[in-house]
Amino acid sequence: MSTYEVEHNTTDPSTTTTPPPRRRPDLSTFFATLSEISPDEDRTRHHAVPVPRDVSAAFYSLAEAFEWMRRESGPDSPSNEDLLTQMIQNLLSEAEMPPREVEGVSEEFCDVLDRVPRSALKEGQSCPICGNGFLEDRYPLVVRLPCHKTHLFDLECVRPWLRLRGTCPLDRVDFAKQEREKAEARRRRKPVEDEEEEWDGMYG
Repeated sequence: MSTYEVEHNTTDPSTTTTPPPRRRPDLSTFFATLSEISPDEDRTRHHAVPVPRDVSAAFYSLAEAFEWMRRESGPDSPSNEDLLTQMIQNLLSEAEMPPREVEGVSEEFCDVLDRVPRSALKEGQSCPICGNGFLEDRYPLVVRLPCHKTHLFDLECVRPWLRLRGTCPLDRVDFAKQEREKAEARRRRKPVEDEEEEWDGMYG
């Protein structure tokens, strides 16, 4: 006769030794704050000018979430301790003297980041921010940042940082600045293109 566990395709919780994967903090408050002040098209207060306390709240909110991650990671994953400490310190210093606008990357930038399939991940690889092993997650959503092929992160961890700060947490490559420079170059080219279209229209 088969056991209950075999019949129901389950295991006895008292015999399992693998700890459940660590949860990540709820970032809904952070993203709600960010949606009020970021210059994206889905911004809810289109004509409102952000005041310093709004921007400051976003920095404090993310610093709090990362502090929660640091406490939860525990002594078994010390590799992410230094990075998280640096990120938290950076956020808190920015919160005290916040910029007028959030200058992170756009949501589109995060959407098109290179996804790393589970089959390409190796045992022992972990997110530098939360410290969780990528393969501990049954359906990992891992992204590669454009600055270096080894800069892999859980999207849930790196997305809020990119949206707020716009830099790679590891080598500080400023993707947001690159985005702004590309947008400025497109803006400068556009009048020339418009003039050419008008000229063609006159003699077309």
